[in-house]
Amino acid sequence: MPVISKSKSDNEVGKALSALIHEINEGLGQTGGLISNIECDVTAGPFDATVSISVFIDGDAPREKHIIGVNEKGYSRENSMAKAEKQVNSALEAFDGTIAGSYVTTMSSLPGRVYTTIIVALNGEGLNKNTVVDSEVRRKRIKKGLELLGNDPTVINVARLANTFGVSRTMIYKDLEYLGFKRS
Repeated sequence: MPVISKSKSDNEVGKALSALIHEINEGLGQTGGLISNIECDVTAGPFDATVSISVFIDGDAPREKHIIGVNEKGYSRENSMAKAEKQVNSALEAFDGTIAGSYVTTMSSLPGRVYTTIIVALNGEGLNKNTVVDSEVRRKRIKKGLELLGNDPTVINVARLANTFGVSRTMIYKDLEYLGFKRS
């Protein structure tokens, strides 16, 4: 179970959060599996703010996943919460998948200034085409698929399989040969 754990500091929570989410999403794009849990921490002082996020990943399927986050200022807890909720719901409308975890905190720095931070971990329904799969992992997945199909390599669509893994058909034929299967 891999873990991606990072922390960023800046003079504002919003700036640290944006930079951190960008960095974590880059790492998630290169990692297989699904987000199983998320742990976050947001601290803010008079001169700096720190945001820390740890993402726990299960499995190795090349699935889409990412983190979204907002930090909204309001004149009251209710106002800042409503603004943050609206931003998150807007981002979720365009997403097809499930929420794997979330973090919500509200902080008051000065009278009349309340900040709400919401961080959400999302697992997508589709495959992530950006995940780089090495030959060992690819062969393991092909072998598992063939086992489920009765070890008959003629039932697989080599072109589609090659497209799924982002390799050539020749590479899939070589993988099949390596695994001891021969297509006729």
